[in-house]
Amino acid sequence: MRRYLVCLLGLTLWSCGQIAERKQPSPSLQQLANSDLDLSGEQLANGYCAACHVKPEPEVLDKVTWESKVLPDMRKRMGLYLPEDFGTALPEDEGIPEGIYSKTPMITREKWEKLLTYYLENAPEKPIVQADKQSPKLGIPGFDLEVPQFPIVRSSLTTMLKVHSESGQLWLGHRFRSLFVLDSKNGFAQLDSIPTPVAPVELRWNTNGTFDLLSIGLMDPANDSLGVLANYSHSGDNWVIRPIEEKLMRPVHVEFADWNGDGREDHAISHFGNHLGKLSLYLSDSVGFKELILKKDPGARRTIAVDFDGDGDLDMLALMTQAKEAIVLFENQGSGKFREESLLTFQPAFGSSDFRYEDMTGDGHPDLILVNGDNADLSQILKNYHGVRIFENDGSGEFEESWFYPMHGASALEVGDFDQDGRQDLVAISFFPDKTQRPKQNLVYFRQSSKGDFDPFVMEYTPDLHWLTISKGDLDLDGDVDLVVGTFAFDELYRPATSHWTPFAVLRNLLK
Repeated sequence: MRRYLVCLLGLTLWSCGQIAERKQPSPSLQQLANSDLDLSGEQLANGYCAACHVKPEPEVLDKVTWESKVLPDMRKRMGLYLPEDFGTALPEDEGIPEGIYSKTPMITREKWEKLLTYYLENAPEKPIVQADKQSPKLGIPGFDLEVPQFPIVRSSLTTMLKVHSESGQLWLGHRFRSLFVLDSKNGFAQLDSIPTPVAPVELRWNTNGTFDLLSIGLMDPANDSLGVLANYSHSGDNWVIRPIEEKLMRPVHVEFADWNGDGREDHAISHFGNHLGKLSLYLSDSVGFKELILKKDPGARRTIAVDFDGDGDLDMLALMTQAKEAIVLFENQGSGKFREESLLTFQPAFGSSDFRYEDMTGDGHPDLILVNGDNADLSQILKNYHGVRIFENDGSGEFEESWFYPMHGASALEVGDFDQDGRQDLVAISFFPDKTQRPKQNLVYFRQSSKGDFDPFVMEYTPDLHWLTISKGDLDLDGDVDLVVGTFAFDELYRPATSHWTPFAVLRNLLK
């Protein structure tokens, strides 16, 4: 759900050849548009494209995608319309908020032609293919595949899976206003069906028998504020819903922790949004919670509470997607103040989708694990840089990529010592796989055979299902960790269900 954003009025350029060497403040985009400096296409790209995010190099997309999709959208965002645009819908006609597309030109047609030529002359004719990699072996060692059969006809549109740690019950969020509780020890028989706002995406159980549920609102790209974080409690045979936060902008993740150190839980909500969005921290105070907006950008995907600097209070790691892709540290300064630092930044077509902060090498320093493969917007082509990455922590909070496995459309992951050999393993799923690839690689299990060395495995039999979610937990309470993978059937989105419900598959751990 990525968008190629450019800065509008008031933002300055980062690096622009001879401009960067001037001793005076860099010009704004408006000043650059009106200047008579003779800049090359590359220099213009360094200025315009890198004003808000990491500049994408021409080779990240093929020539056709640049010319027909990405660059025309970038041009319109800068307020430059050409004769070929006549008859096409304007941003306001499509419900896009003001300020996303400039109403005044930020670039002249002459400068645009030079920038366009730079990208088209340097882009490959076809997308660059994946680098050579270790071919995955058939059959995931230590796991047995189960695809539960349900006799009812229902759309297989799973948006959330959670395994209850004490009971092993599987809690399943459905796009159509439902949360199902399934008995994992009795053929996943349905124990409860709880009405919810559309598309539950995150859940946390509380010690008092209640649970907190985050619902996204509209799942399709939209600028709505229908998301809700609510507490659910039992009253007889019914569930009582108490809203905690409302009017959320397509929220996709919530993290609970005590960031202000007052002994009460706060919560951070990733408002993914669409054209608009934000990352908000809701700090407890005497009357409830007070919102602190940490970033006013769309694309917040996940947060992790951690004492990153070891000073005794909680900091926050956040994955920001959309155009300004980055893993960001918000260092707690006390008194409700946080210092922002980008630990890793990526170009806007990178497709960051999910991340974790775990010690993958056993050296005592947590590393950053990232999957990137979001492929839903303007550049829907196979990308050689999509995959699974480990950025190793050098012990001082600096991170360097130490391992990369190419994987088209990588979208979610889980980390754990699944074979209990003392080394962390990985499993990743793809929402946008290469459907022609053999063996099929929409789920890859990476067993760490030695420090930093991972052997890839895929299912020997791969059901014809489309994965959206993955979760780990001990379903049968036998002391090992199972995996549950959620199904999202595109063809059942906008028509009545006609087939039996197949909401998930289980990789049952056979260790114990």
